[in-house]
Amino acid sequence: MKLSYILILAALALFACNPDDMPDDNHGIEAKPEGTLRVLFEISHPWIPPDRIVRSELHVAKDAMEIYKGNFIQSANVTTFQEVYFFYLEPGSYYYEAAEACICGGDSCSAGGFPGNKWGTKHVMGKFTIDDDKVTQVIVLFQ
Repeated sequence: MKLSYILILAALALFACNPDDMPDDNHGIEAKPEGTLRVLFEISHPWIPPDRIVRSELHVAKDAMEIYKGNFIQSANVTTFQEVYFFYLEPGSYYYEAAEACICGGDSCSAGGFPGNKWGTKHVMGKFTIDDDKVTQVIVLFQ
């Protein structure tokens, strides 16, 4: 029984992916001009330890209404260990939204300006412009 499964999988692997069948022409495909957005998303707070605040969201949208609706052009997979994020966008004006959450216990989050207690989040939004073949930098600052 196991041998038949192995033979079937081997046959699928052998015939399923044949890179020689891929066309090698790029007719009709044009590269769009792009610029780069570099987002510096540091965690800092006057008295809550940095390891008790986590990045929770980073999105880009065409306008502020699309941010409000949740219709994002791109979103970053934010992590505790990464401070710089890159987006590659066509030239034009865009908005970003970033959020951070407090994971302290007790009322430290509330006292630190995070609404609610544990898991309270702060959001910030801003506008930026992308130029062709240029890098635009945004620094995320929470109030």
